[in-house]
Amino acid sequence: MKRTKEKKLINKILAVVLSAVFFCSALTTAVFAVNGDDDSSSETDPSTSSSTVDESGSTTPSGESSDDSSDSSSEPTSDNSSNSSSSDSSSNTSNSSQNSSAPTSPTTPTTPTTPTTPQAPTNSLPVGTKFTVGNYTYMVKGPDAVILKGFASNVSSSTVTVKNTIAYNGVTYKVVKIGTGSFTGENSIKKVILSKNITEVGAQSFKNCKNLTKVRMKLNVTLIRKGAFRDCPKLNTINITSTVLNEIKDNAFKNIKSGAVVNVMNDPVRKLVKAVAPSNVTVNMM
Repeated sequence: MKRTKEKKLINKILAVVLSAVFFCSALTTAVFAVNGDDDSSSETDPSTSSSTVDESGSTTPSGESSDDSSDSSSEPTSDNSSNSSSSDSSSNTSNSSQNSSAPTSPTTPTTPTTPTTPQAPTNSLPVGTKFTVGNYTYMVKGPDAVILKGFASNVSSSTVTVKNTIAYNGVTYKVVKIGTGSFTGENSIKKVILSKNITEVGAQSFKNCKNLTKVRMKLNVTLIRKGAFRDCPKLNTINITSTVLNEIKDNAFKNIKSGAVVNVMNDPVRKLVKAVAPSNVTVNMM
């Protein structure tokens, strides 16, 4: 009988414990259910939450602050402005590249002018005509060139200074040659200076000038003809500054003063003078 009472007591205690356990379990389940419903409704209930989709496809909750919305809406504008600026820059660069690479239209070449043949001066005298200018007589050699033929009538001078050019009857002539025998036997002459336009010293042009002491030949003399300074016993100095002298005829310096000196500018001219000068004449480089 005693054991039966103990057994009943134990069963009651167990029933109470089980009831308590069941109650706690049910209470816990209810709490979890309530919490779960709240969370679910806050996330998915359309009445309490909404979302917007931006151009990139991302979803932005509508519950965020207006500052965030403002920032979000302003960012695409900035991107568009940047893209527009980049596009404009690319367009400008492209246009600049096209402009720089575009071929320039070729200019029409100018037709070269045909060189005209120099015409003789209308007032030029016929070849062979003689005339006098100042102290000298000249003879026409070409349209613009004359030969010095000697002193004018009743003229004598200690110095023969040949000019580069002379003018006559409105025409300017170059003096290019000392004519044959032009000053033969002119004992008044002591010095001769030949201009740069003289290319030829004629045969016996200063032969037998007894008082001639010095001669200077300038740049362009190429030819000294036979006996040009022959029998000038006082001629002791000859300066030849021409570097193009290439021919000296026989006896050009025969019977000039013993010990005379011929000064030249280069070795070819030195050798040329040395070959024709008397043995008692010295040929030096200037």
